[in-house]
Amino acid sequence: VRVVDGLPSLSRRALLPILAAVLAPQGLDTPVFHTAFGPRPALAVEPSLETFTGPDGFSWKTPASWGKPQMQTLPDGRQLVVSVDPNDADFNVFFASTPVQADYSSLGSFGNLDYVGGTFLPQCPVGQCTLERDGIAGRMISQSASRGGYTFEYSIQQQGQPMRRLRTQMLLQTEEGRGKAIVTLTAQCTEGRVGELSPTLTAIIDSLALPGK
Repeated sequence: VRVVDGLPSLSRRALLPILAAVLAPQGLDTPVFHTAFGPRPALAVEPSLETFTGPDGFSWKTPASWGKPQMQTLPDGRQLVVSVDPNDADFNVFFASTPVQADYSSLGSFGNLDYVGGTFLPQCPVGQCTLERDGIAGRMISQSASRGGYTFEYSIQQQGQPMRRLRTQMLLQTEEGRGKAIVTLTAQCTEGRVGELSPTLTAIIDSLALPGK
């Protein structure tokens, strides 16, 4: 761990697995955020979106009816924001900003599109994870490089839980004077709601903007 502008910054090798772990698709049951929301019947109405401005001026859209997001800053400098559908805790949006070293010039510093995409899928010691052997499995559905960032759509399922569909946008903040940071925004829902919510997931992820953009 190195310190950049007074904040700890993780090495290239350590950073991506940590990001992937933070974004682990276990609803909101992560070491960082916990929610009291229980699953309720989902509303079959495409939500209207409004722009939310988060830490350090990063902005993205979330459904207007979701209310105030939860925000947290971790000791290593990461800034986290989570928003949840009050009618369906499995439909949520998660933002993470992590300080990185000054020599990062592009997302290619972390590896190519395939390599980075692989870090968002479950990692198992004997190769590709399976439900039968590992209790978890994942599949990359699509990936692309655009707007200077990486976009991934993938599904992950854990034993005894519904399959979840996730869409993640990753950008690198390089604006002079702000300090560099790797930024991810992930929207997810259960596979059973993909037909209904796919346009909303896409609109949310495509709305991620760096400060001043």
